[in-house]
Amino acid sequence: MRYLSLPKDEKNNTFVAQDVFDICVTMVKNPALRAQLEAISTDIKKAAICYDTDAAAKTLYLTPLTAKIRKVNGDELVKVYTLRMVPKKAKGRQIYDRILSAPVNGRCPFCGIGTVNTLDHFLPKTHFPVFSVTPNNLVPACTWCQGEKMEYFATTAGGQLLHPYFDNFDQDIWLAADVVKGSPAAFRYHVSPPAHWAVNDKARVAAHLKELNLGLLFSSNAGSRLAEIRGRLVKLHNLGKMNAVRSHLEEELASMEEECKNSWVAAMYRAAVASNWFCDGGFS
Repeated sequence: MRYLSLPKDEKNNTFVAQDVFDICVTMVKNPALRAQLEAISTDIKKAAICYDTDAAAKTLYLTPLTAKIRKVNGDELVKVYTLRMVPKKAKGRQIYDRILSAPVNGRCPFCGIGTVNTLDHFLPKTHFPVFSVTPNNLVPACTWCQGEKMEYFATTAGGQLLHPYFDNFDQDIWLAADVVKGSPAAFRYHVSPPAHWAVNDKARVAAHLKELNLGLLFSSNAGSRLAEIRGRLVKLHNLGKMNAVRSHLEEELASMEEECKNSWVAAMYRAAVASNWFCDGGFS
């Protein structure tokens, strides 16, 4: 939902997967295991290069599952992350924190609402352990999005979620909402991408909304926002009826779309502006 630059270090250099892996491996106390992990450092490098190429080409769904690399099984690769990157005193923790703090205002790039509090493996580490500490596979996420995504990974081009580092779909408006008449009024979310989009891109935004259950999250937030602004809308309606309400909503919408065309709140205001029922008092 929100584009992020590739993860960078404190010198503003893009993290190198092999370097991150090597830093984490220095914590391994078992000499034999450490030697096995050091021996696959170049494999991690090659895999990360393929990852970036496939992500840019929107073909990560073709990435093969990996059970082991040479003599190192998947569980040991996952532990490079869980034991040597996540713990507060781990060698890789500084990198973890650097990636975690990247989003502006700590806002989750998957939904644009939640506060980031963890790193999500875009390709799940249990199925793709070779990417356990690959920075470009580690995406800052909120509890909602990580909980809904879980171990999901796409097996078709259209099933791929939007990748914050490699996909920027905000040039066009594709997130939409409808006003649901009632007391109180509500908002129902769906995707409505432009006709000129590729079929797979249309499918991807729909998959993103569905797999992360964002329709429910957005509708809930829209209900809360309406409760917050209802008093203001009532006053405007009393002063200038429908036109005054719509003019105010249009002004607010322009500012929201400038920040992000496909935020839940921009879609909410677009729906409100388009609804005569809402602007003529339906909000109350």
